[in-house]
Amino acid sequence: MNKKASVSKELNAKHTKILEGLLKLPENRECADCRNKAPRWASVNLGIFICMQCSGIHRSLGVHISKVRSTTLDTWLPEQVSFMESMGNKKANSYWEATMPSDLDRSAITKLIHDKN
Repeated sequence: MNKKASVSKELNAKHTKILEGLLKLPENRECADCRNKAPRWASVNLGIFICMQCSGIHRSLGVHISKVRSTTLDTWLPEQVSFMESMGNKKANSYWEATMPSDLDRSAITKLIHDKN
């Protein structure tokens, strides 16, 4: 059976509220990659919130590298929501971008995302 199919409407609504709350945190109000405002997508295995443009780049990498979900349209598993709660953009980028220069030019976003992965 598909795990996502076993998520009840009530649990899905709870997850949506949790994700909405996470997106209101200062560190998650902009895309983890390009810094665009109000991201509505996430890479659930990296623990980051991203914009629609960057979500397309992440999707092109393949699900073995980045598993992209909509924060509003998709059904989330409890462990995915928990991981997002434990990470978030600030914590994830402090790990994923630890070796990148602080004056990094984010205009070459595709290269940045590939370098992270």
